[in-house]
Amino acid sequence: MPIAPELQAKIDALEDENLRHRILRVLNGPGKKRASDEAIYETIVSSYTMATEQQARLRKWTDDEVVAFAKYFKEKQPEDYVEFLRQEKEFNEIEGGFALGVRQLVKEWMPDLNRNDCSGMFSRFRDYAQSRAH
Repeated sequence: MPIAPELQAKIDALEDENLRHRILRVLNGPGKKRASDEAIYETIVSSYTMATEQQARLRKWTDDEVVAFAKYFKEKQPEDYVEFLRQEKEFNEIEGGFALGVRQLVKEWMPDLNRNDCSGMFSRFRDYAQSRAH
């Protein structure tokens, strides 16, 4: 069943090309739909908007902040710091329990961080560690 012209116009008006493709893929995909095309559109756009807003609220870590955390980590837990660098260099992965400990150290370093911002620093620190490994 073709997409209604009014809904197609709404889809075409979306700025994000990937979002348009995602909606069309779901609407034109195989399988039985359990909701109307309009409801599917609204759900996808709503989820996209929420994710975009959440991403915009995340702290934007500066290189200086990442270096400051690296210094803190190295001073507080020198053996773990070396182990982190080793795991990142050798495996491009950090063991789960160890990663949790490093995330807790981020929270100790900056206690008011929310979980997502803490994860952001962890990710940036992994990039930092990776750049030191080569």
